[in-house]
Order: sequence, then C-alpha cells, then structure tokens
Amino acid sequence: MGRPKEHGAQTRAALLTAAAELLHAEGPGAVSVRRVAAAVGTSTRAVYSLFDDKDGLLRALSIEVAETMRRHHEAVPASDDPIAEIVELALAYRAAALEKPKLYDLFFGTVRPGASQADPLFALVYRSFERVLSVVRRAIAEGVFPGRAELEVGLNLFALVHGLASLELRGVLGGEAEKIWRQSVTATLTGLRQALG
Repeated sequence: MGRPKEHGAQTRAALLTAAAELLHAEGPGAVSVRRVAAAVGTSTRAVYSLFDDKDGLLRALSIEVAETMRRHHEAVPASDDPIAEIVELALAYRAAALEKPKLYDLFFGTVRPGASQADPLFALVYRSFERVLSVVRRAIAEGVFPGRAELEVGLNLFALVHGLASLELRGVLGGEAEKIWRQSVTATLTGLRQALG
C-alpha cells in the first residue's frame, strides 16, 4: 500500500492564504517559510514539501492569479460585435483583479518579458492575452482598427486595464470605478478605430 500524503490540498490552500495575507499586510519581504507555517499552525516541512521554498510559494500565488485571469477571460462569450466583446474582456480583467486583490502586484512582479513558453505561469498569462488578441485579430480583418497591428492594439488595451486595475485596487477610482472602466475602455477603442495619419 502506498504511503499517504502528509500534506494535502487543505494544507496547501491554508498556506497560500496565509502567505497572501502576509504579503498584503507587510509586503514580499515579510513572507518567510517560518512565518507562513506558523500562521497555519504547521511545520516548515509542510511548506518545503508542497512548494520547495519561499520562491516556490510566491510563484504558486502568481499562478493562482494567472489562473483566475484565464478563467474570467475565457468565460466571456464570443460576440458578433468585437468592440462589445473587448469591453466585456476588459471587465473580465477587472473581475479577476478584484477577485485576487492582495496578489495582483505580486503577479506583475513575477511575470517577465521573454519568459519561456514552456513555463506554466507564462502559458496561463498568454492564454488570457491570446483571448483578447483573437478578438482584435477578427476586428482588424473586419476593418475595425484601420492601419493598426494586432500586437499594438493588444498592448494598448493591456496597458489601459493594468493601469485601471492598479488604481482601483488602491482606492483611487472610488465608487465610480465600473463607470470609469467603461468610459476609459470605450474612449480608447474609439481612438483605435480612427485611421492613422
């Protein structure tokens, strides 16, 4: 008979929650294997067994955010109107950021340009971005963004939603956050629809 796992899914989830709380309250420097284990009432061995080390723990938190992003983006239904679909994708990004507010900054500190496509974290991030690019690609083919390149439009939208999410999570947008998101995304899309030159 195989030996039962000493540290299972419940312990893993508890350790991730404790690490997220420490990260949110005190920053990445406060997250240590010892403190996270103590917060859960388990041994440091549990952390090492499940995540290898502190970096593995932080990476697992980043993967959680990336998976949340993927889930929200891929839940947006296809539409005959690419502009309306892009607006819904932007709001999906917002929903994902709001679902994991304590981890959002960590996530962007972990994601690096030029990451290997074999990296599971990169693969999840790219799936969310590819969901947006697929609509942009279709819109360009339909003449919606005249003279624009797919990646240019995608990066414009990415910069916009990242900025909006960062501001909202810091309380800057106040009670009008969703309205500001819709206005900002719509205005950006209106600009991108104008012919260059």
